[in-house]
Amino acid sequence: MKKKTKIVTSPFAYASPWILATAIGMLIAIVFFFAANNLQREKRIMTESLFNKGQAIIRFVGAGTRASMMMGAPNTQQFQHLIEQAAGESSILYIAVANSTGKIVAHSTPGLVGTDLDHPLLADPELAPVGKYQIISDQGTKQKVFEIVAPFKPFMRGRGYFFKRHPQAMPQTGKPDSLAGENAQNPSACQSFPGNDTWLPGDNLSIVVGLDMTEQDKIIQQDRHHMIYMSIVMLLVAIGGWIALLTAQSYRSSQKTLMNMRAFTDLLISRLPVGIIATNAEGHIQTFNSTAAKFTGKTPEQTIGHLQTAVLPQIQQLIPEGEHGQEVIDREILLPPDSPAPNHLHISSVPITDGQSNTIGRVMLMYDVTEIKKLEAQVRRHDRFVALGKMAAGVAHEVRNPLSSIKGFATLLGSRFPAASEEGEAARLLINEVERLNRSITELLTYARPLPLTIAEVEIEPFIEASLKLIQTDARELGVAVRHEVALARKQVRLDKDRLNQVLLNLYLNSLQAMEHGGELRVSVREGNRPGTVEISVRDTGCGIAKDILERVMDPYFTTKPEGTGLGLAMVYKIIDEHGGTIRIASKEGEGTTVNIILPG
Repeated sequence: MKKKTKIVTSPFAYASPWILATAIGMLIAIVFFFAANNLQREKRIMTESLFNKGQAIIRFVGAGTRASMMMGAPNTQQFQHLIEQAAGESSILYIAVANSTGKIVAHSTPGLVGTDLDHPLLADPELAPVGKYQIISDQGTKQKVFEIVAPFKPFMRGRGYFFKRHPQAMPQTGKPDSLAGENAQNPSACQSFPGNDTWLPGDNLSIVVGLDMTEQDKIIQQDRHHMIYMSIVMLLVAIGGWIALLTAQSYRSSQKTLMNMRAFTDLLISRLPVGIIATNAEGHIQTFNSTAAKFTGKTPEQTIGHLQTAVLPQIQQLIPEGEHGQEVIDREILLPPDSPAPNHLHISSVPITDGQSNTIGRVMLMYDVTEIKKLEAQVRRHDRFVALGKMAAGVAHEVRNPLSSIKGFATLLGSRFPAASEEGEAARLLINEVERLNRSITELLTYARPLPLTIAEVEIEPFIEASLKLIQTDARELGVAVRHEVALARKQVRLDKDRLNQVLLNLYLNSLQAMEHGGELRVSVREGNRPGTVEISVRDTGCGIAKDILERVMDPYFTTKPEGTGLGLAMVYKIIDEHGGTIRIASKEGEGTTVNIILPG
């Protein structure tokens, strides 16, 4: 007869559910805190972004007003036209300019000009020069509007009238100006400005810009749903753990359950795409997952059990001391700092406290925001390119017509004097300067005007060889060795042959100019990191580019050459972007520069 085994249950087993509940509660609190903190940070970033966008629109209107003043005697129709053009973007709901009495003097909706604008911020005596904002709801559409109100003073005090039109200031040629012609075709534009057409310098004008918040509300709503889903998941995990421990009948089974849960948690932490570093109260590292190892360049064996400040001195600033030990710290740093391509990380350092609010350790969460930073930079650069292109096209069109008249008058003036006279020489100099300015305008229009691509299958190796032949003579004179390598399984690549040849020639010439005392120019073609892409690399051993200007070399009109226009690399970026590709530049002073072009296959 078998002896019946009596299972003795340890009294400490009943305390285990409360330990687990405390741990799960702390984990939920941490997740909820970070989710709410991230949501508030995103709201703040969106608010700042919308406010900065409104300020940019206000600056654009002020710049347009000053430009109109410089181009000739402005009038209210021109200013109204500027307001309507500025409000053409889909995210801009309206732009209004009102005087101190609340009367609208210009509006993106012409029919509202001359009406009264009842706005509480217009009469605010504490309205700062940068303005104030408020979020309102449209009663009709229930649409949220981000509204910026600011003083509108495009000119400094004492610099003259804001707008002042006098009869004697009208052109004497007997021909109406272009704007008058537009008003003649659109009589409603003239009728939207009742009364006289003069704004005195003493008028206190304010500008109101309304921006659409539909997309921002969608993003915030998605983040709220994400936070709710995470809380539900954590709650389900907590309930599951609670039930598992309540069903335990012995100390051995409860220990086994705890070991299994610990193994699961360790596996989950190790596989998370977020770097996690946990320390005890003395600052010794207890948890160090694989993502944190990737970010810091340290292995778990090198860090676990060691003092955090000893093995990771670069994050010393995230460990407060003394009375600040319970603070939550958010920082953005680069790790590893000595790497040629460090990760841009957002690190949150959160204290872990016990029931008596004593700090027993800290948890650091590392989020990789490198790609987000790159995308933000690309968006900002693309926005600058679009704005500059629109402005450049308009300015070039307005300047080219007067240049033709200047050149004609200079030619006529030069014909009335002997060629060797001082007057004749001055006329020739004026004609040459007009032609030089006209060439610059042509380059500007070429950059601003979008040209359609002619995409075709091109044999890549003969194409590279033909492009290098264009610079063989210059390279030989400078003592530069030119080499190329095509390590591509396929022979043909889809691209615009002429436009990409323009890109490569521009890069070759830049490399030659950087190697005045000889060197090596190497061009290689290989498969890209992403399937179906092609990477073209142009590397030189020249003087390199300074680190502080590396990010600006592709900005339009930025150049370090005395005779450069600053449009070369900007045109290169534009052509690659039109191909749907990307371009990256890496350089070190004294070691050379490498330009990588990634094109879709």
